Amino acid sequence: MSDDRAPLPVRTLDRCLACGASALASFPMRYEFLGSFPAAECRTCGMRFLRVQPTEEGLARLYSADYFRTDFRCGRSDADYFREDAFRTENHDLLDAFERLAPRGALLEVGCAGGWLLKHARERGWRVAGVELSADAVAHARSLGLDVFQGALEAARLPDAAFDLVYLGDVLEHVPDCRATLAEIARVLRPGGHVYLRGPITTNSLGRSFGLAVQRSLGRTFVLREPPYHLWEFTPRPLGALFERVGFAVLAMRQSKIAPGRPHGRKNALEQALLWAFDVMNVPLTRAFNVRGDRVVVIARKRT
Repeated sequence: MSDDRAPLPVRTLDRCLACGASALASFPMRYEFLGSFPAAECRTCGMRFLRVQPTEEGLARLYSADYFRTDFRCGRSDADYFREDAFRTENHDLLDAFERLAPRGALLEVGCAGGWLLKHARERGWRVAGVELSADAVAHARSLGLDVFQGALEAARLPDAAFDLVYLGDVLEHVPDCRATLAEIARVLRPGGHVYLRGPITTNSLGRSFGLAVQRSLGRTFVLREPPYHLWEFTPRPLGALFERVGFAVLAMRQSKIAPGRPHGRKNALEQALLWAFDVMNVPLTRAFNVRGDRVVVIARKRT
């Protein structure tokens, strides 16, 4: 991460980019890191997001090589991203899932980081391309001989209907405009092509929902003193509606719950104990009923 301690340049949203509505309610959460980033909730569609967000310049400062060593996946991974073997099995499992949806055709990864998944897909016969914001990650991907565009997906200007499958892994919550990104994915997918998304739905879980409800009832705000990586705090219903709104049919939405373990962020002993207790109950609940997870897989097909 950059040593520059100047405040991040920001923009303020006056409407929900997911549905276009302007009726916004405050949400009891904010980030404090080189500025203040309060959250809001759309009264119309229920989408939760940072009302004040870093600009593209600010985001570029956040996603240095250090992010991929310590902060990616919310700091829950013990492995340095740049170690290929640490993610080989996970990537092969993902590719198996892709190949149950589509033959080995053209694969686009949005937010491809250093390119390991694309490298393994290419080894299995996929035609691959990637888009990534981080200059350090793009340099690594290109060193593997991969075709990766540095910048936002919309800026890449990829051809219409060029891909059979688009993958986003822990990405959509980071983009400035989640609807525009999904709409662009719909454009570059062939009719009947698939999008496969994995990512966090943290505020959906039992412990986080309870904590936020308590904060709201007390008129307080939960403060995260860490970089504002997540511009969007998805929950299942608004996320599914977003996919449908831009031309996808949602085929599956599978929730999962991270097992109790190392807490993310700064928490005192009581907060850690309460969160652990909620998570112990949450894991079997999510497995049995596909509810209250903190991770989700969405599989959707572009309507023909």
